[in-house]
Formats: sequence, structure tokens, C-alpha cells
Amino acid sequence: MAGHRLRPQGRRCEGRGREIGSGRIGRPPQRELPARRRREIIEAAYEVFTAHGYEATAISQVAARAGIGQGTVYRYFGSKREILDHVIDLGIEKVTDAMELHTLFGAAGDVGELVSAVRAAVARLYELLEREPRVLRLLVVEAGAIDPELAHRLLGLEALTASLITGELTRGMEAGWIRPDIDPEVLGHTIPTMVGPGLMRELLGAGNPAIRDRSMTAVLVFLDKTLRPARPRANPSPPP
Repeated sequence: MAGHRLRPQGRRCEGRGREIGSGRIGRPPQRELPARRRREIIEAAYEVFTAHGYEATAISQVAARAGIGQGTVYRYFGSKREILDHVIDLGIEKVTDAMELHTLFGAAGDVGELVSAVRAAVARLYELLEREPRVLRLLVVEAGAIDPELAHRLLGLEALTASLITGELTRGMEAGWIRPDIDPEVLGHTIPTMVGPGLMRELLGAGNPAIRDRSMTAVLVFLDKTLRPARPRANPSPPP
């Protein structure tokens, strides 16, 4: 009809309250998709890198593991090396989460409690290695062999662990339940290395529960004797 302006109208969909032609049809945007997709790619790369090694893995294998196209991988990451950075972070996250490090620091009230907490944390680490034996190879061999930057990051993890241990030893010394004549900084770096031989056996596939338990017990007995304050000597009996 002349002079009558037609308003564009969208046809409403029954039961949905949306209009076709209004620009609001279809699935709503998934704002969390990029973060979820990145996590899926990192987890897929973790599986493939630990199974075949970083150098032997192609981006196409990562894409296949994630169930996406190779081009989608490059949409989120610029290179395989960039993915590895995040995979190393995931490996470190798995180790620290498994050990529940928060239970080691700030909770113990004497040497016995601290040693028991260390035993439990190391046992949880071995349980992780039972479930995912390649995670240790990823962190110790793969990362350290690729370039100095990744090796430096792993040294940074050791430095952080040593710093936390140093702080806990200092706390115990100030509270009087750790002997006052130790050097907490030196022991902060020494204690993690005491676990090293057992981890190397795991890396070489030579570990077993009996050896783990014997090795861990020896380390913890030594740690207990090193940290526990000396008992005051009894006064000698006067001569008759």
C-alpha cells in the first residue's frame, strides 16, 4: 500500500522466543571455547610428546590426538616449541599437584610431623609416576635437552622448592623444634637432591616398591637425625 512503510519483521520460532532474520538465531557464542580449545591441544600434546618424544612428534599428530585439524592448532599456537612451553607447565603442575606441597609447609609442629609429611608427599609423587611414568622423562630429559631456556626453567623449579624448604626449616628453628646449628639454605638445596637417585631409577625403569620404600626410609631417617634437636645430656652421678 502506497505511503505505508513496511517494518522488517522476523518470524518467531515457537517455544524459543527468537526471531528468524533478526540476527539472533543459532547457537550463542561460546566465550570459553578458546581457553578450552587451548587446554585440549596442550593435553593432547602432552600425551603425544611423552609417548613419542618432542623431536619425533609432528603437529599433525597433536591435531589428530585432539580431534581437530592441523590448521586449528596453528590458530592457537604459533609453533610446536610454543606448545612445548605449555606442556612443560602442565607436567610441573601435575607434579606439584600430586605432591600437595601445601601440606609440607607451615603445618608441621615438630620434626616427626615434618618427616611424615615429606614421606607422604614423596609417596604421592611415586604414585603419579606409576600412573604416568613418562612425565619424569618429559621434565628431566626432553625439556633439558631441547634448549637452555627450558633447562633454566627446571632449575627455577628446583630453586623455588629449595626456597620453600629453607623457609620451613627456618620456621622450625625459630620455634625450637629444629636444631639451631644447621644451615637452612644449604639443606634447602640438599634435601631435594636426596630424592634424586630414586627418581633416576624410575627414569631408567629399575624402580620397584621395595627399593623405593627402603631408599625413602633411609633418607627420612637421616633427615630426622639431622634436624632433631639434640637431647640434653643427663647430669652424671656424683662419685661415691
